[in-house]
Formats: sequence, C-alpha cells, structure tokens
Amino acid sequence: MIHRIFRGLAPIAVLAGATLVAGCDGMNIQIGDVEGVPLAELDMTGANPSELVLAGPDKVIVTQGDELDIAVSGDDKAVDAMRFALDDDSLIISREKNSWKDRGKATVRVTMPSLRAMVLAGSGELEAASMTGKTDVTIAGSGTAKVADFDADSLDLTIAGSGDFEGAGQVDTLDLTIAGSGKAAMEGLKVGKADISVAGSGDAEFSSDGEVDASIMGSGTITVNGRADCTVSSMGSGKLNCREARSAAEAAEAPVSPETPEAPEEPKEPGAPGA
Repeated sequence: MIHRIFRGLAPIAVLAGATLVAGCDGMNIQIGDVEGVPLAELDMTGANPSELVLAGPDKVIVTQGDELDIAVSGDDKAVDAMRFALDDDSLIISREKNSWKDRGKATVRVTMPSLRAMVLAGSGELEAASMTGKTDVTIAGSGTAKVADFDADSLDLTIAGSGDFEGAGQVDTLDLTIAGSGKAAMEGLKVGKADISVAGSGDAEFSSDGEVDASIMGSGTITVNGRADCTVSSMGSGKLNCREARSAAEAAEAPVSPETPEAPEEPKEPGAPGA
C-alpha cells in the first residue's frame, strides 16, 4: 500500500528542480534553470505551451483560444511583481523574489490552444475552462484548482498538502493521490476506472460505474456515486463509500398521501322539553 502512495507523489518531482526559500517574507520559487521576466519582456513567438505552472498567491484563469495570450490585472504592486517564463511546453507564472507578501494579488488571464497539465505551488488559485487528452493536475500547498469540463482519456491528480480541487466532465481513467488534508470535490466528474491512494485526512468524491481500487492510510474518506465495483485496502479509520445513484425516476418524490378526512361531529342531544 505504501509504495502506491509514494508512487502517486511522483508528479511533485516537477518542483524537485525548483529553488524554494521559505521565510517570514514568504517563499521564492525558481523552476529549473528558468528565471521569469516581466510580461512585456516575455518572448511568445515560439510553440504554444500545453502545460501551466503557477507558483505564488495569485489567480490564473485559463481559456481556450487559437494563440497564446496573457493579460494581467489587480493590485499595482502585485502586477509589477509578476514574472513569466516559457520552458519547453510549460508556461511558468510566479513573482519576483521577496514579493509574496504585502503586495496584494494579481489575476492573470491566459488564452492557449490546449491545456494538458497544470501545477499549482503555494496558496494561489488556478481555474481552467477545459482539459482534454491525457491530463495531469498537481497541487502542492494550500491552493485551489478548478477545471470546469474534462473530456479526457485520463486524469492524474495529485494533492500534497491542504489544497482543494474541483472538477466536472468525464475521464476514462482517474489516478488520484492525496497526501495530507486536501480535498477533491468532483461530484460532477464521471470516471470509467479509478485508482485511489490517500495518506492522511483527505477526502474525495466522484461518480463511476466501473472499477474503483482504493488504498487509504489514515482518516480519509472516498465517496463514489454510481454502480462501481469497489475494492479497498485501509489502515486507520479511513473509508471508501460506494453508493448506488438512483435514477431520475427512482429519485422522484413519492406522491403525497391524501389527508385523512376529519370525523364528523357527533350530533348534539336535543334539549329538554319546557315545563
């Protein structure tokens, strides 16, 4: 069981090449050997990226379009601190050193032809309109990531820390790893087959009529809605709840029983005749 959980944490290796310096002023992150530049200095003439990395406290909103386009708004100090880099297939968004605190927040709107993978490190927010193909989402920290619509062959989702994920749509296979207290709220995601690993108190919910194999160490709870064939291996108080979803007809409200008619009043006794 343990090796499955550590295997699931492999996507965190995306940050293994990063330089992280924590302190009272926040955190500095440099991904690999790439240093970010202000948006005005970013060269976007190359191939379009299909992966996005957000390191910081800011918000990124991703929509689909023909060409790469980036726009930044928000508090002036935060906007000035934003840094961008393109490395192979990845667009990396972060801040300059020592600027994570006391500068407000920025919102970055990114348009790109296709998004296949995203990494969120820190306390930021990352929202995507859609993801297709073989998809990968990694959350390291306390941030929140959302994908409105999956139409994907697979989703490899890793949450390390207290981060949250929301997703809807459909994926053929789901490989989910939660290490910590993170939460994956995917009630609107239909999964063909799922392999789940939880270490800690993390929770997840999704829908499936296929095979679901779960390993839980700790107090985490996995809820599967549908007619899934569920198997669980657990250590601790963790639970795998597989509940059959009722059809619309079955879920219809039962007819209201007619009210019981009131009993008629008893006739009054005739008054006594006069003297």
